[in-house]
This record gives sequence, structure tokens and C-alpha cells, in this order.
Amino acid sequence: MRRFLFAVLLFFVSSAVSAQQLGGYTQMMRDSQHGTQIEYLSEGGKAFLWYPGNASILEGRWKRQGADICFAYGENTYNPATGHVGGGWECMPFDLYWRVVEERMPGDIFSLQGRGAVPFKLERRRTTLAKLLARVAPGTDAPALEMAVTGSGGERESMSCASIIANAERSKADMANAVSTYFHGIFMGKHCVDVDYDRAYDLARRAGISFEPWARVLRERAAEGHPRAVAAVKRLGL
Repeated sequence: MRRFLFAVLLFFVSSAVSAQQLGGYTQMMRDSQHGTQIEYLSEGGKAFLWYPGNASILEGRWKRQGADICFAYGENTYNPATGHVGGGWECMPFDLYWRVVEERMPGDIFSLQGRGAVPFKLERRRTTLAKLLARVAPGTDAPALEMAVTGSGGERESMSCASIIANAERSKADMANAVSTYFHGIFMGKHCVDVDYDRAYDLARRAGISFEPWARVLRERAAEGHPRAVAAVKRLGL
């Protein structure tokens, strides 16, 4: 059953609405009342919800309707947060839905479509898609991870390694996002791009933010004898 905490989150809803692609993605949602939920939304408008504590996958339908996203599940379902009884469409502002999406990956990574029983009883506590996938299909390479974020122009979008690199020149906010990625070379704990201290320094300068937090790390690496760090500290005058 779909359970979202509307009353608290409505305070934060903005007027921005995105044409963000949802079909063909597995989303991980989380709120303080109901914990972690996993859902695959098919491009054909079907929804498959893996809810914490449930023994079976809940199949339903989804659609975009103007500024809203709408879901419909079976007649025997009930949403205690809104009092909605299943069988018909229940809509919410898309901004509200997007605020509880924490991670997403392309594809039906848990094969929720066509499953009856859940892979295992999902717990309420915070987790990641990668950790869950490691339990469901050990040894499987996880698809590219995306994070649900608010874009520099206020629109809703997804942030991934590829998008950070591609949009690094788009705005000062995007430059600031890219600094750490180029400095450490990782996104969400995975290799993203070759470490480039000069690129990170230049982006920070152009974004108008202090590079000092990264400079301290770079000086520490140099003091430990890392050749690239030694050269960068000298080259950048840090």
C-alpha cells in the first residue's frame, strides 16, 4: 500500500514541476513515518511497490496528470495517511512525490514486475539500492545510480555522475557540485571521473566558493608524500 506523509511535506512543496522521466526506473522513497519503499514504474503505466513488512508486491497503475502524479491500486488497499480506499486514482503534487525519492536506477533491477512474493521482507530503516541489489542478486553490477535533486533553476531533475560532469559548466551551482566530484573522482562511493585537482580548483574559483576545505585535504596528501598532491600544491600555490 502507498503511504506518504502528506501533512508534513506539503509545507515544502514548490511550484516547480518537472518532465522528469519516471517510466522504466526503480525508485527508492523514504519518509520518517513509513521508512523505505521501493517501486518500479514501467513505461506502460504500471507500478510495482515493495513496501516494508509486506509479503507480496503491490501492483498498481501510475500516470502524470498536469502538475500531479497519480497512482491507483487494488480495491483492497488503503492509504492511512489520506484515508483513500484503493480501486481509484489518488493524485499528489509531483513535487511532493519527488521530495521523498532518495535514489533511482534505470530498469526493473529487482524484477518486481511479475513477482508475487517480495524478494525478502523490506525493513523500514535507511538503506541504498546497491545494498538491496547485493542481497537480491549477488554479484550483479548495479546500474548507474541517480539522486533526486532540485536543479539550479528550481526544476526537479536527477543527479548522476554523468550529469554532474556534463553540466559542470552550466551554472555556478553546477560548478560547485562538480568540485568534489573532480577532486575525489567518485560519486556515491563509486569511480566517476579521473581525479583532476586543477579542474576542481578552477571550478571552485569560477563558482565563487572557497577551495580551502579541499586545499587542506590536498596539503595532507602532499605531506604524506603523494606525488600528484605534491605537484598540485606547488602548481596551485596552496
